Amino acid sequence: MFRVNKFKILIYLFISALFYILSFPPFNFSFLIFFTLVPLFSILSEITQKKAFILGFLYGIGFNSVNFYWIPSLVSHFTSIGLSIFVYLLLIIYLSIYYGIFLWGVKRKENSIFFPAFFMVFIQWIRSHGPLAFNWGSFGEPLVHIYPLLQWASVFGELGLVFLVVLVNTIIARFKELDFRRKISFILVFISLFFVGFFIGRGDYNSFIKVGAVQGSYDSFSKYFYTNIYDQFKVHKDLTLNLPDNLDLVVWAESVLFCYLNHSPIYLKELRELAELKNTNLLLGSLEMNGRNIYNSAYLITKDGRYDVHRKAQLVPFVEEVPFPFNYIIPEYFRGLVGNYSRGPGFYPLSIDGENIGVLICFESLFSDPSRLLSQRHSNMIVVITNDGWFQGTPAVYQHKNQSLLRGVENRKPIIQVANTGITFFADPYGSIIKETKEGEKVAIYGEVPKGGFSLYTFWGDIPLFLGFLIFLLIKLIKE
Repeated sequence: MFRVNKFKILIYLFISALFYILSFPPFNFSFLIFFTLVPLFSILSEITQKKAFILGFLYGIGFNSVNFYWIPSLVSHFTSIGLSIFVYLLLIIYLSIYYGIFLWGVKRKENSIFFPAFFMVFIQWIRSHGPLAFNWGSFGEPLVHIYPLLQWASVFGELGLVFLVVLVNTIIARFKELDFRRKISFILVFISLFFVGFFIGRGDYNSFIKVGAVQGSYDSFSKYFYTNIYDQFKVHKDLTLNLPDNLDLVVWAESVLFCYLNHSPIYLKELRELAELKNTNLLLGSLEMNGRNIYNSAYLITKDGRYDVHRKAQLVPFVEEVPFPFNYIIPEYFRGLVGNYSRGPGFYPLSIDGENIGVLICFESLFSDPSRLLSQRHSNMIVVITNDGWFQGTPAVYQHKNQSLLRGVENRKPIIQVANTGITFFADPYGSIIKETKEGEKVAIYGEVPKGGFSLYTFWGDIPLFLGFLIFLLIKLIKE
């Protein structure tokens, strides 16, 4: 029934994976994301469902093996190179299964134009939730560099951008089959998305928040072994003293002081004195120990000497925690390599001088839900503190920046990201960069960021997409 040209399939697979890779940092040929699935969709009619799954899986392997090439080098700082490669292979295999399921499902409904887009939205949502949540490398991320399309994240979120990308791929793959009326309709709709995107991407700012950021550029690996903590503190303090007085907020990076700050009265005293001296509020990352629970936390030291804490609630699986049910399966040796942090109670703004600050710690900025919750709870800005020194010099640094930008645009909130080795930046609620450091710089920057505004996505989240998917399935069921 199926006559398969294996060489043709391999060529199409290679082109699809290549387009996916080139649309991401460091290449940033973002427009290629609209063509990455076209070759795969074009040969679906020539293969079985089983082979569709294998083809999707290999597509995922091709992208993820390149996208996460830096993981063995990172993990090898803590264990053997053999185990590091094993961890790397497990990750890319796990993530690639989603692409296999996607292409398998598309093969089942290969005559539908809208099913692939809805199905990928559903898969991406599943991938972003639960104990193994990992949102790196979504189809929506490259649109960060296409300004008018990025603005639609404020209406439908990152999943809306994923829907658009897959829909355009589907239309291009099947363009010859469409009648003239549908061809014109799709072209006009896509052009309209551009023009409307430019319109909704314009805003006037009435009020601003004065912010400073300190990028200390310290060695992440020396920090891990509890060395040079005071040196790190002194570097950040000296850089802070170079900033103007009376800023509304000064931010240091994640785990800048790798100690239990709530049990370190000397550091707390110096931080309070620094905040009072500069007449500013100071936000920084450190550890917190309450009883037997250890948290990766962000401390807000106010200018009047008080402090409040956000405890990281979205932990990195198999890095900061062993998620259920794997904590009952994995041998003790491997569990000893994991941080075993406790999860914080949730996402609640920290308050200073009548302003609410939504704080995300590193991995938390990869997901839409935390920043949306913070925005619903009246945060005026989103602050991301992160330790990207673990993968300094790799494209992962820029991908993390892209994810943080998406969180700001989704909720129409300014983003302040402070990374220990970069990239530190301020962005307005529309995703435009206000100030930015270079990777590896030891520097302090400051500026004014506009307060956030209203976002439809903050209001309704992913409900329109899933409601649309439900209506689509009901229509299909009635027709069949």
